[in-house]
Amino acid sequence: MIISEKKLENAQMELHIDVPENRVEIEYKSVFERIRNNARIDGYRKGKAPLELIERKFVDMADQEVAENILRSEYQEAVIEKNYTPISPPSFNFDRIKRGEGFSFTVVFETMPVIELGDYRGLKVNERTCKITEDDVKREIETLRERHANISKKEGDDARVEKGDMIRIGIKRIDNVEPERVEGLEFKEYNMIVGKSRSEYGFDGDVLGMKSGERKETKIKYPKDYEVRDLAGQTARYIIRVDEINRMDLPALDDEFAKDLGEYSSLDEMKNGIRAKLEKFVTEKAKSEAKGKLLREAVAKSGFDLPASMVRKEMGALFQRVQERTGYFSEDINEFAATLGLNVEEFSGSLRTEAESNIKSTLLLSKIAEKEELKVPEDKYREVVEGIAKRNNSSVEELERIISQNNSRESIESDLVMESALELIYENAKIDRAKPESLDEFIKSE
Repeated sequence: MIISEKKLENAQMELHIDVPENRVEIEYKSVFERIRNNARIDGYRKGKAPLELIERKFVDMADQEVAENILRSEYQEAVIEKNYTPISPPSFNFDRIKRGEGFSFTVVFETMPVIELGDYRGLKVNERTCKITEDDVKREIETLRERHANISKKEGDDARVEKGDMIRIGIKRIDNVEPERVEGLEFKEYNMIVGKSRSEYGFDGDVLGMKSGERKETKIKYPKDYEVRDLAGQTARYIIRVDEINRMDLPALDDEFAKDLGEYSSLDEMKNGIRAKLEKFVTEKAKSEAKGKLLREAVAKSGFDLPASMVRKEMGALFQRVQERTGYFSEDINEFAATLGLNVEEFSGSLRTEAESNIKSTLLLSKIAEKEELKVPEDKYREVVEGIAKRNNSSVEELERIISQNNSRESIESDLVMESALELIYENAKIDRAKPESLDEFIKSE
């Protein structure tokens, strides 16, 4: 057996294999003997027909079986000899097979993805920062009070919308439709607490003083840089309808309220706890953003050769998630895109881009973990298991039993190792921390 090899794109390998005539003859003899032992031919007992008759009668069948046997066996021997690890079924190509001649064929198969690791230490990144103020803490406390408020419906002809009321309203935009269509337009319903909008382009001021069932027309001029692209730079006209007005009686802001939340023993402890939670949130969010930037840069500095089958599999997983989010299921991506009004090429392209990005990120972190010999300490694994058990209201012992049954410890440890690899990139990065933003700015630009 003579083998020549050629590296193709997308982690594919092509082997050209020449099989000598004597090897082909051995396979023909074996195949014809098997056929004779099983063939039923008039005038002969099973297995006793002359071999010459068998060879004439079943030559086409033998050609096919001999080719299949040689392709399979020679391919297996070749990948073992060359120390390849195929990850997809092989694709064979040959002109013909004929008894009394040698046999040549090519086989193409996908191998494990290849990564050329680039720089991942000393990368530069800008990280956002945020300063939590007393006003931020107060707003969070007010939100907690609103969640625990006593809500009662305002009744009577004199019931009007006041600041602090919880109301249900209907809104429809009318400047972008023909006048005769305005009445037939449906209202979109919203719930709001009057005076709580952080945007100056809300409807809080318009609804003040309105009664339940009352309608009002209003207009809003939006700036050119407004975050909603369809409204940026436009002056929009709306009809507002108040459907329900509710009074919110907030609980007193005292130690008893703090205790009722179940986390704190006093008002001061609640304020400090809320500040700590906000600070933890912005710190972790900013760090996560920075890690994402660093990971993308490390991927860009590395080289990848990805098997097409791996990309297709990841695209399939992403497609399944999209279907779960939309609630519409279809095995055909073209039908799915058409039903949702999507451009199928753009949709498929976005799935491919995301799939390749996911695979590259995973491969990169795995390669770094291997190079740096990162391991998962037992106490870290236990901490994660305890956290999962707590979130699922389960005991650690029960969760450990499930992990053992599903053989999922390796998967958990793999995720932790990759987290460690990403943390290593971050710890070795040159981080430029930006000027602190307000909490509103921090969340808005999230």
